[in-house]
Amino acid sequence: MDKLFKTAFLLIYTVGLIFLIVLQERWGKKDVPPRPIIAEASRNCQYLECILREKNLVLGALDKSWKLIGSKRLFPDWDDNSPKK
Repeated sequence: MDKLFKTAFLLIYTVGLIFLIVLQERWGKKDVPPRPIIAEASRNCQYLECILREKNLVLGALDKSWKLIGSKRLFPDWDDNSPKK
């Protein structure tokens, strides 16, 4: 009976170790989306044109990050599972 417990413990330990190694390899390859670069001169700008330029810069960076997440399939495909079909 003692050998059975040691074998089961060794098997669980080995499977857990392999799982953690695979998990570390998968999550170690995450790419951080680049942050938008905001110029120092545009921080003091209060004109509508400057505000719209900054808005487009931020929304463009957000769009790039969503495309990056979509290409890595990190969120479910809601369109295929939607009940509105």
